[in-house]
Amino acid sequence: MKISSMRQVSKGVKLQRFHDAAAKASAKCGKSASLLFWDLLWCSYKYGAGPTDYLMCEFYNMNAEERATFLTRVRSAAFVKRVNPRDMSYIFNDKNEFAKRFGDLMHRDTIKVEGMDADAFHQFLGSKDAIIAKPVDGDCGTGIEKLYMKDFADEAALYEYVKRSDKRFGILEEVVRQHPDAARIHPDSINCVRVATFVKDGEPHVVYSAVKFGTGGNPCDNTGRGGITCMYDLDNGVICGQGHDEELNKYNFHPTTGIKLIGCHLPLAKEVKELALTAAMRYPEFKYVGWDIAMGENGPCII
Repeated sequence: MKISSMRQVSKGVKLQRFHDAAAKASAKCGKSASLLFWDLLWCSYKYGAGPTDYLMCEFYNMNAEERATFLTRVRSAAFVKRVNPRDMSYIFNDKNEFAKRFGDLMHRDTIKVEGMDADAFHQFLGSKDAIIAKPVDGDCGTGIEKLYMKDFADEAALYEYVKRSDKRFGILEEVVRQHPDAARIHPDSINCVRVATFVKDGEPHVVYSAVKFGTGGNPCDNTGRGGITCMYDLDNGVICGQGHDEELNKYNFHPTTGIKLIGCHLPLAKEVKELALTAAMRYPEFKYVGWDIAMGENGPCII
C-alpha cells in the first residue's frame, strides 16, 4: 500500500500518535515496534482502527478474521451517518440546542454563554458554590471545566472568566449532585452510565451499557481524560467486567479509591434504563444514540 494512501486514512491524526501507540503495543506483546507501526497503519486503512482502537481492542494480538468483527470508531461513525439524519445532527452536536430539547430530562439549570450578561449570570449562579463550563460543541470531555466560586475573587471575576473568547465556553450547567452509592466509587467526577439505544420499527432497544468513572480527582469520567470504563449489567445494576482505560490497562479495583469493581452494585439501574428508552423516542428518527446518564441523588439525569 502506498504511503500517501495511509496518510489519507490518518488525516487529522498526528503520525506521532501511531509511533507512540506502536511502542505501547510493543511493550504489551513483545513484538517489534516498527512492525507494529506498519500494522497499525494497515489496520487504520483496512478496519478504520486508529491508535486508540488498536490499543483498546488489542488488535496487535488478533488475526484478520478477528479484527474484522470489531465496530471501530471509523466504522461506528459511518454507521451513525447511515442511520441518523445528518440535517438534524445539530440537535446533538450543539449543547445549547440539546439542552433546549432535552432539558426536562437533564434535571439541572443551564444557561447559554452567548448573549449572557452579568445580570443573567447572577441569576443563574445564585447560591451555587461551583458550576460546570462546557464548550458549545466537542466530545470526550474536551474543554470542560468545573469552576469553584472560592477560586475567584468575586462573582465578577468568575463572569469574566467564563466569557473569555479563548475558553470557547458555550454553556454553563449546575453541578449534578450524585447518588452517594454512585459517588463513592470516585467522588470527584460525575460517574455516568453509557446506554446505547437503537430504535427499530418504532420501538427503542438497549444495545449495550457501560459505566464510566473518573480517576485521580479528575472531574471527567471519559477515558480520553484519564477515566476508566467497565461493562455494566443494566438489568441487574451490577458491574460485570474489569475496568480499563484508554490504553487497555485493566483494573479489578478502582485505581484511586480501591473499591472492587466487578460485582459492585450501582443505584437506579431501572430508572436509568427507562430514561434512556424515553430519550430515544424523543426523536426516533435518530436510530442509534449513546446516552450518558448520571445517577443523581434525586434520580437519573442525562449529561
